[in-house]
Amino acid sequence: MLKKAKVQKDTIDRWLLTYSDLMNLLLIFFIILYAISQVDSSKYNQLAYSLREAFGTSASSTYIGTHGSSNSIIDLDSGSASTVIPDKLEDTQMEEVKKKIDEVVAKSGIDNSIEVTIKERGIEISIRDSLLFKSGSSDIEPKAKETIVQIGNILHNLSDNQIRVEGHTDNEPIRTTQYPSNWELSSARAVNVLRILIDESGIDPKMVSAIGYGEFRPKLPNTSIENKIKNRRVDIVVVKESLNLTEANN
Repeated sequence: MLKKAKVQKDTIDRWLLTYSDLMNLLLIFFIILYAISQVDSSKYNQLAYSLREAFGTSASSTYIGTHGSSNSIIDLDSGSASTVIPDKLEDTQMEEVKKKIDEVVAKSGIDNSIEVTIKERGIEISIRDSLLFKSGSSDIEPKAKETIVQIGNILHNLSDNQIRVEGHTDNEPIRTTQYPSNWELSSARAVNVLRILIDESGIDPKMVSAIGYGEFRPKLPNTSIENKIKNRRVDIVVVKESLNLTEANN
C-alpha cells in the first residue's frame, strides 16, 4: 500500500498576522488620543461661565484657548497670567511698587503708621486709623489725604490689577446715629479712602472696590491696647492679576 503523503503547513508568513493586529491596535490607540485631545471650546466656556455665575464671580483666569488652532485648556492669551506658573514679571513689578511706596512713607516720616508688605494675594498697604481719622470718625485728615494721593499716584500705573480698600476696627462697640456698629464705620472709612484714589489719583473706578470688615478680621487678638491700635486700620490691597475676582471690562 502506498503511504499518504504528509501535508506540510506553510508557516513562513504567520508573522504578518501578528504585525497587522499590532498596526490595527496602534491605529485605534491614536484615534482615541486624537478624540480625547479635541475639546469643544464653546461648550467648555459655557460651562465655566455658568460655574462662575453660580459662585458669584465672572473671572476667567482659566479657559479654553480660541487663538490659533489650539484647543488646549492652558492655551491662555499673551495678556493673561498663568495660574500654574508664577508670573515673575508681575512679582518684579510689585517689588518695584513696594519700593516706591516705602520711599514715600520714609520721606513723610510715618513709618510707624504704614506697613507695606507683599503677600500671597498681592501688595498690602496697611494704614493705621490714627493717621487717617479722628476717633469714631470716617472723615480723612488733610495730612493723611496727601499721603493717600501719593500712594494712589504710584498705583495708578497698575492698570491690570484690582485694588481693594478694606476697613477694619477693633472690638470696641460703637453706637451712634451715623454709625450704629463697627460695620458702618469700617465701610465708610474704606469708601472715603477709595474716593481719594479715584478722584485725586485718577485710578479707574472699575478697578477699585471697598469693603468694611468691622472687628472680624483682626491682625492680632483684641486683648491689649497695643493690639487694638494695630487692628484699627485701612488696608489698600493690590491684588495679583491671576487672583483678580472681577473683570475690568464688566
